[in-house]
Amino acid sequence: MAYHTFFDNQKCNCLHFKPNKITENILLKFGFKIDSVSNGFELFGSTQTSLPDLLDYISKTTFQDYFEFEIKCSNPSFNLFTEMPIQWLGQITYSSQDSKNQSANGIISLNQTLETKTISPHFGSVKIYFDDLQKNLYSNTPIQYKINFEARATQWQYYFINRNAVPLNNPSITEKGAIQFEGPQQVTIQTGEEALLFTSSSANIPLSEKPKYKFDLINKSDTSELNQNSSKGKIIFKGLPVPDVSRIGILNTDEKSQVTSPIYIYL
Repeated sequence: MAYHTFFDNQKCNCLHFKPNKITENILLKFGFKIDSVSNGFELFGSTQTSLPDLLDYISKTTFQDYFEFEIKCSNPSFNLFTEMPIQWLGQITYSSQDSKNQSANGIISLNQTLETKTISPHFGSVKIYFDDLQKNLYSNTPIQYKINFEARATQWQYYFINRNAVPLNNPSITEKGAIQFEGPQQVTIQTGEEALLFTSSSANIPLSEKPKYKFDLINKSDTSELNQNSSKGKIIFKGLPVPDVSRIGILNTDEKSQVTSPIYIYL
């Protein structure tokens, strides 16, 4: 099963697992069955003896001691909203023999390895060795493997382009807990227009499938309008949009490179 904190239900349904050619032939020849689920797959075997004995027989007769599954990704923005090196190119590999795998409550979390390849035929691969299956199958309980991904956290950047001369006396973005926006800063965007820039500065905010944070643009100096919260000021733009995960930038500083999410808003 694949899990990702970007998705609201944590289930990563944009990764698809397919046995490679050798594994596919073994599964067909020895009567295994694959059932796909939303965020992974289930593999079943049937034998008159025992599954450990069957795996031992397969290893001796085919000289193959593991199942290998290729991972395909159907979301082109996956690498952008997932916490991984931003300029990395290659494939992700998993192995049941990785010493960094973690086991808890009968579930084995596979450690992720990033392999650098200029051209990769698929997103990644998973190898499950027969030895590891046999160790667990002797207890006669289902074996569960899972892979985990974290949502990328970025510096959010709000660019306000005031085309309609909306009065902005003392503009600010409302705070949410520890998230405070710095600005405004007068900048010129790529179109040549002037804009006011607010950033979350060092507070990187995780990207998400559904909005988890709600920010407003306010005028702090005007608290007299009706239907406004006098402790915050007059709301100019209620419910600022969240980042488009397919649009990110890189901010290079003396210390490190920071991934950013630019958001352009026309007033």
